[in-house]
Amino acid sequence: MANSLLVPAGVAQVRAGEGDSIVTINALHRGFAEWDPNVKGQHPVWLAVLDQGRAAPLLVGHHGVPSLAPENTLAGIRVACELGIPGIEVDVRFTADSVPVLMHDRDVRRTSNDTGYVDQKTLAQLKLLDVGSWFSPTFVGERIPTLVDFLAVSAQCGFDHIELDVKSFDPLGRDSAWVRIGRAVDQAGLLSRVLLASDLYGARRALALIPGARTMTYGGVVTFDFADTLIKSRLSAIGVRFDQYETSAGPLARLDSAGVLVGVWAPPGVLDLNTLSPVPRFVTTDWGWSFVR
Repeated sequence: MANSLLVPAGVAQVRAGEGDSIVTINALHRGFAEWDPNVKGQHPVWLAVLDQGRAAPLLVGHHGVPSLAPENTLAGIRVACELGIPGIEVDVRFTADSVPVLMHDRDVRRTSNDTGYVDQKTLAQLKLLDVGSWFSPTFVGERIPTLVDFLAVSAQCGFDHIELDVKSFDPLGRDSAWVRIGRAVDQAGLLSRVLLASDLYGARRALALIPGARTMTYGGVVTFDFADTLIKSRLSAIGVRFDQYETSAGPLARLDSAGVLVGVWAPPGVLDLNTLSPVPRFVTTDWGWSFVR
């Protein structure tokens, strides 16, 4: 403990634990910090001090909790639920028979035991794939979830913030795909909590086709012109890359003042957030946050 380091200082206090505890962490000031125990074989720990667990900045699990379970699987969603993470982000693609499923890549080879394209396989064919064994023997036999499967689990978990990043509309047309997604979200009773993510044109079509839809887009550097376009287009949110956030501070402040939710994300995770302005309303990360009350 004498050689441990907390950066920045003032966010929390880490002390040697008592009894069975290895360490005791006390919150001091709202913000994010990294504690490095400086012990061989022990990894640094990221700490987030929030006003409350479900307060802004809302913590959003990227693809579930990819550090603890295979991405875009119900196992990963349930881990996020068990940990109390209030937000979730997943990727959506369509099968050859037009069923929305959770998968990031078009080619299934990276996260399954087969090869081929999602949009060229039927749901029945995709359901034969093992999408868990690549991650760990613990998840052997995990199957690709449909969007309906995911929404049902999300409704049970009570996530406050659900991002559906629609990677492709193939083999359907864009409008037909949006109608199917909108119908599924509405039937799950989650329209008020789901953000439909696409490019700007796709988000506009979602708003036109799905009554009550909330839409978002992802981006890098945001200009004032683009910020004004997002406001006029009535988008609800934008997720900005961490390394482009400060460069976009002025336009993001305009979006924030117009009521657009401004969030931050980074592959594989966000770093120091304390100096970001405006303060992000949500933070999308790969970390398996454990909430302590």
